[in-house]
Amino acid sequence: MPTERGCEPRTVAFVDADVPGAGAADRETLQRALDRVNRVFLPALAAPFTLVDGARLGGALRDPAHTPLCLSVLRESVAPLEVRAGVGIGGAGNGDPGDGEARSLARRALRLAVRDKGLTRYLGTGDAGDVLLGALCRLVDPLIQARTGKQWEAIAAYRELGRQRAVAERLGVTRQSVGDRLTAGNRRAVEEADAAVAAFLSLRGRPQPGA
Repeated sequence: MPTERGCEPRTVAFVDADVPGAGAADRETLQRALDRVNRVFLPALAAPFTLVDGARLGGALRDPAHTPLCLSVLRESVAPLEVRAGVGIGGAGNGDPGDGEARSLARRALRLAVRDKGLTRYLGTGDAGDVLLGALCRLVDPLIQARTGKQWEAIAAYRELGRQRAVAERLGVTRQSVGDRLTAGNRRAVEEADAAVAAFLSLRGRPQPGA
């Protein structure tokens, strides 16, 4: 569960995202997904996630370390639709996350993701940090893009229920089938990558000794 711990004063993570191929018929699905994200991450929100324009999404988190998990929950909620996201980490602009450095960086990051045919890019962690996170995203994005609808279904249910047996009962399949879908969907590898990014962003926000 998200906490209210901040990364550093007035530093936020702004997420600028789009959903390629989404149409008017998908708007309800997208809105339900955003409602879920806003509910689950309420303590960590600097600005709620909203539909900005059609299939364009935006929102901000007080603690950037929550961003990887937030994006994973969002993707699981709209799958098999694909979410591309640019994450900008920086100032909120006189307290308004929608009008500051973080949003500008997020827009640039989303353009990079589109250019590279990827899913996620981060900007605002410093040159070395941005390169490191960019490299990690290039490794993880293809694992996410390769997931099938059934794999997404199993992964989303497992996050909610936490047990393969419970997922099998919900989906009406065997426990072995659930395990196979989780493995083929690279659930563990993606979660470990999310944890690594979260740890990096958390450490970046802590005061350094002697600072």
